[in-house]
Amino acid sequence: MNGTPAMVMPTAVQIRRPPAVPPVALRAPAPAPARRPDAEEGGLPYPYVAETSLRGNRWSVPNEFAGVDPHDPLFLPKQIALMRGVAPSALETFFKPMLRTSMPDPSSLADMDAATARIAEAVRRGETVGLLGDYDVDGATSTAIMLRWLGSAGHDKAVYYIPDRIREGYGPNPGAVDAIAEAGATLLLVLDSGTLAHGPIAHARARGMDVVVVDHHEPSRTLPLPDAILVNPKRPDDASGQTNLCTAGLAFLLAVSLNRLLRAEGYFDQAGIAPPDPMDLLGLAALGTVADVVPLTGLNRAIVVQGLPKLDRNPGIRALVEETGEGEFTPRTAGFVFGPCINAAGRIDDTRLGTLLLASDDPGETRDLARHLREINAQRQAMQKEMVEAAVARALSAEFADDPVIVIEDRAWHPGIVGLVAARVREATDKPAVVVGEFGKGSCRSVDGFDMGTAIIRAREQGILIAGGGHRMAAGLTIEAGRLEELRRFVCGAAFDFERPPTEVDVVAEAGTASVEAIAPLEALAPYGAGNQQPAVAVVGGIARRVRILKERHLKLMLEGPSGSTEAILFNAVGTRLGDALAASEGLPVDVLGRMAVDEFNAQARVQIKIDDAMIARSS
Repeated sequence: MNGTPAMVMPTAVQIRRPPAVPPVALRAPAPAPARRPDAEEGGLPYPYVAETSLRGNRWSVPNEFAGVDPHDPLFLPKQIALMRGVAPSALETFFKPMLRTSMPDPSSLADMDAATARIAEAVRRGETVGLLGDYDVDGATSTAIMLRWLGSAGHDKAVYYIPDRIREGYGPNPGAVDAIAEAGATLLLVLDSGTLAHGPIAHARARGMDVVVVDHHEPSRTLPLPDAILVNPKRPDDASGQTNLCTAGLAFLLAVSLNRLLRAEGYFDQAGIAPPDPMDLLGLAALGTVADVVPLTGLNRAIVVQGLPKLDRNPGIRALVEETGEGEFTPRTAGFVFGPCINAAGRIDDTRLGTLLLASDDPGETRDLARHLREINAQRQAMQKEMVEAAVARALSAEFADDPVIVIEDRAWHPGIVGLVAARVREATDKPAVVVGEFGKGSCRSVDGFDMGTAIIRAREQGILIAGGGHRMAAGLTIEAGRLEELRRFVCGAAFDFERPPTEVDVVAEAGTASVEAIAPLEALAPYGAGNQQPAVAVVGGIARRVRILKERHLKLMLEGPSGSTEAILFNAVGTRLGDALAASEGLPVDVLGRMAVDEFNAQARVQIKIDDAMIARSS
């Protein structure tokens, strides 16, 4: 890419440029026995010590699958993959994900050919292309993908605009459209928003711009599609089956499609330039995919597996590596190190800095940006801690005990952090959460079984909200002062009869039998993320021993069984229903559900289960 892309300045926003046990212990869950001997009198039709967990969940007992050779080194992970819905014919692709076997023909997406043709026309004619992105990581990566593709294709007439989160809110707005039009753009490319932006898109059309939208958010059930070329696999007439892609993944497919068309037309030969290498963009697509928490299955899995090792091709990421000292490129670092730094400015500072970091090739600029973003992220973490403590305390109060959805507001809370707070409220209460902050800007996080995005869209359509939209697990909104109780009644009514699906158990291990060698094959299921979580292991048949509190916050106990003991830990346990119950469980039969990990202490490796949920038998 040549030089730094031009930014269109948001109105009235000043940018601040940053000057042991044999490995045979684990097994797939067997069908439920008629009763469990140590259950309460009469037995229960579950292989656990209770019918429901302390979190109010039922633990599933999946059927076993035939067809996997029991001597296969990947027998257990293959069984788990089958139980999770991977077709037997797709096992090889699942365990060896590759783009060439996972990627569809981009033309299978509705309007992809039209979007490709219009952008290619702009490149051939030398038109100014205006990109309007979003302020989260998916928005930054998808915008950077297209900016870098345009630059590599020899097209230097591109400007971009990222709306200010607080002053402008999510998605296109007339002011942003005007700024892009006044920069000379004749083509507006909207990324990671726009599906519901009928008014701003009509305004762009009135200003003489053609509009291409690349988005993955839910369309309205009542409104028509906008007057634009719309690439969105969730539109009702799209038959591609790629509804799990985030916008960064869609932007990557668009870049591949553009390469194919312009190469076929001989454009690159005529211009005397080498075609852009899509592999240079795949790392950004992987980062956006992880950070947007879309299911890591199918094409997304291939993007992450093959893309994360290529993240170091991006100069901005290399600068973040130098700044953070984190040199591994994994789902963990993408989601918890690089992603939050890129997101930080979009939350509490200038929204364009993350995109600029990923789009710039200037070493000095990327170095300064990386340092500034790390500092902003530290500020964000401090603000978040204070807000989370206040929000969780309110959410756990008696006022909300009977509400199926937690809806809380504090107009002093920074609107750029309410989404992170909503996620913590959901974790603390096991309920969907809506958290509203300053200017009525709110964020929502859901649980399995409740479609938050649809509920928020319906609330907007009924006039309760000024704006709102999203998808099943997350949404955003803007609400007028004084209408929170109306929203609370609406979403609680929408969630009144929703049913949470049973918690899927992937592996059952008797207490004291799991070893480092036994859990090692499970890593073949990685990378983990939405849609492909780390295997959920139920440790059963144990008695709670040596229960103790660590650092006044965490809880550790040993689950003792006939074959030995398994160490279990629950972080941030004190003051929670689950933690307090486990703290009083000494001597009782306890089953726990969680994620196995290898803990190394004093140069010794041992298996530890990090608790997500638990069941405790009642004392006699």
